Amino acid sequence: MNPSTPQPTSCLRCGTCCRKGGPALHQEDRERVEQGVIHTRHLYTIRKGEQATDPVHGGLIRVDGDIIKIKGRGGTWACRFFDDRMGACHIYADRPLECRILECWDTVRLEQAYRFGRLSRRDLLAGIKGLWELIEDHERRCDYDGIRRLLERRSGRGRAGVERDLAGMVRFDAEIRRLMVAQGGLEAEMLDFLLGRPVEQVLRLLERNTDGVDGPEQPRGSK
Repeated sequence: MNPSTPQPTSCLRCGTCCRKGGPALHQEDRERVEQGVIHTRHLYTIRKGEQATDPVHGGLIRVDGDIIKIKGRGGTWACRFFDDRMGACHIYADRPLECRILECWDTVRLEQAYRFGRLSRRDLLAGIKGLWELIEDHERRCDYDGIRRLLERRSGRGRAGVERDLAGMVRFDAEIRRLMVAQGGLEAEMLDFLLGRPVEQVLRLLERNTDGVDGPEQPRGSK
């Protein structure tokens, strides 16, 4: 940036930050989700152990717990609540914490808040009997560390058993998703939030790299 160019001291509402991706949600945003201002169909969960881009320090990290984010739009990173034509946010008055504290000319406040007080699926769903137990079971049986351990054993002895275990994990994940919609009456669009990325997709992402290092997170937009 040219140092002679005047720097902004307030938000110009240019939409640059909105086009780079939706925010992660924090405890301060819980009420917005519970009241339906931000519906769970518009959210997705980066699960513990998933590799994602660190927006503060850069590079890829394996996250240590749920990160709930607003989905992109049309397969892009752009926040789904951003109206590109109007250059405006559809929920500006109720925008999440990260949007409120982000100052593109000075990101210190966002950097300080980013890792703390994150909203989790447990915060929102633990009181829903039956559903939360199902999600916990899915987390145990389809955890990222377990998937990685199986992939590491794939090239050694017992490959047939590894392939069987991976296929079983994919079937279990797919069946839970089917039942949640068919029998639980949930919207299919909510599954990215409830269960995170489908295991079949997780395997494809991890298999892209023969050295076992994950690829970068892909945008999850709604069609």
